[in-house]
Amino acid sequence: MSSEIIVINDLNANTQPYAYFSLAKGKDVSASEAKTVNWDIAFSKTTIAINSGSSGPGQAGALMVQQPFEAVLEAPKDGYRSDQESAFAIPGGSGNSWYKYDMTVHAIRPIGSVTLLIKTVDGRYAKVQIISYYKGAPEELPTEESSYLTFQYAFADENGNF
Repeated sequence: MSSEIIVINDLNANTQPYAYFSLAKGKDVSASEAKTVNWDIAFSKTTIAINSGSSGPGQAGALMVQQPFEAVLEAPKDGYRSDQESAFAIPGGSGNSWYKYDMTVHAIRPIGSVTLLIKTVDGRYAKVQIISYYKGAPEELPTEESSYLTFQYAFADENGNF
């Protein structure tokens, strides 16, 4: 049995300081709720924060795996990191994170073989894949506005299986 895949189109990650998002509710959360447990993951351009440690009061965590979204069949029970002042749970930088910067076309390109595993503020597990960094998720070279994230995610069942 596979879990339902939820797709979020064009989440505006240009907002300051972050675009906060609740995986459980499937929608963005007001920045006024940044210091609450009402969100799991937040985006600011290419930076991804998790509601834990230095980023928020929640007990969320993140783990980045070098596997395509479809190949991730089980959520590990441990190894999740929280955000710290010195480093985010999901590292930043081209080639170190979920994206590579393509110098030839000056574009942010998601790495298809990277999946983010998130332990949510309510203790559930989800897998997340960033599909596009550009408005409308263009297939070809991006010509649209940047920092509009399209991503997909799915929750694991109570046994940690997707």
